[in-house]
Amino acid sequence: MRCSLLSLLLLITGTLWAGETPPLDIETSRITVSGMSSGAQMAHQLHLAYSDLFSGVALLAGGPFGCAEGSVVNALGRCLAKPGTEISLTALHETIMAAALDGRLAALENLTDDPVWIFHGSLDNAVPASINDALVSTYQALIPAEQITVISDIPASHTFPADGKGTACDQVKSPFVGDCGYDAAGELLQALYGELTPPAVEVSTTLTPVKLQGANDALLDEDAWLFIPPACSEAGAACKLHMVLHGCAQSASQVQTAFIEQSGYLQWAESNNIVLAFPQAKVSMANPLACWDWWGYSGENYLWREGKQMTVLVNWIRKLSVH
Repeated sequence: MRCSLLSLLLLITGTLWAGETPPLDIETSRITVSGMSSGAQMAHQLHLAYSDLFSGVALLAGGPFGCAEGSVVNALGRCLAKPGTEISLTALHETIMAAALDGRLAALENLTDDPVWIFHGSLDNAVPASINDALVSTYQALIPAEQITVISDIPASHTFPADGKGTACDQVKSPFVGDCGYDAAGELLQALYGELTPPAVEVSTTLTPVKLQGANDALLDEDAWLFIPPACSEAGAACKLHMVLHGCAQSASQVQTAFIEQSGYLQWAESNNIVLAFPQAKVSMANPLACWDWWGYSGENYLWREGKQMTVLVNWIRKLSVH
C-alpha cells in the first residue's frame, strides 16, 4: 500500500521533498485544528488539553468532551444517544474544570478568545443532533457565545461536505466526502482565520511525507503528510498552520489521498499561506476503522495532556512551529 500511495502522490503532485522538512516560519498565535467524526473528537480533546498551543478549532459531526469515559460501551451508547444512556453535561463540565485545575488540561482562560466552528449535517444519523447539541453546550459553558459558529442546516449525511467533489451528499460512502454544494473547508478556515483570499483553482504544491516520532507506541501511522504552500518555503514568510484530522475509515491506508484531495483544504491553503498537517490514525485489531482515540484504546490517559496520541501530535506541531 505504501508503494502504491507514493506512486499516486508522485503522479498527482510531482517530485516530493526528500529528507528534512524545509524550515518554516509559523505564526505561533495562528495554529488551529479541525476534524471529522472521530477526528472531531480528537480535535476537541486537543483544543481543551492544549489551548496554550491551538488558537481555534473546527468540528464536524463531533460530540462532547469525555463522554465515553474510557469505555467503548459508552462510546457506542450514550455518545451516540442510545436510549437509556443519556449524557450528564453537568458531570462532564465538572470533570473539565477539575482537570484544568490539576494540569491535566490547559488553563481554561486560554479558550476565552478562541473561535469555535461546529458543523452537523441535517441528514446525519450516525451522530444524532442531540450529541452535536451537547458539544455546543460544552463550549457555551467555556467561552462567549459570539465566538461559537454552529452550522446545522446543510442537508448532509455523515460525510465531509464539499463543493463539486465527492459522492452524493445524502450518501455515507467512501471516502466520506460529499458533494453538498457547501465548501466546509473554506467556511471553517475563514471562521478560524477571518476572511481569506479565494481558493486556488489549481494546486501546484507538493505533499511532503514525514515520519511521526512515537507514532507506533501511540497506535498511529508513522507516515504523515505536510502541505506547504510555495510562499511558506521562502525565508521570512510567516504562515499559518492548520492540522486536519480525518474521520474513521478516511485514513490514507484506507482511501489513499482521496480525503486530502477532495475535501477542499488544499486550494484554500495554497492561496492563503496555510501549512496543512495531515497525521494518520492506524488500522489495528483494537481500532479496525483507523479512528482517533476518544474512548481509550491507546491508554487510560487518552483524554489528557499526557495522552499518547495527543503527545505525538502536539510534539510534531511544536517542532514545525519552532523558528
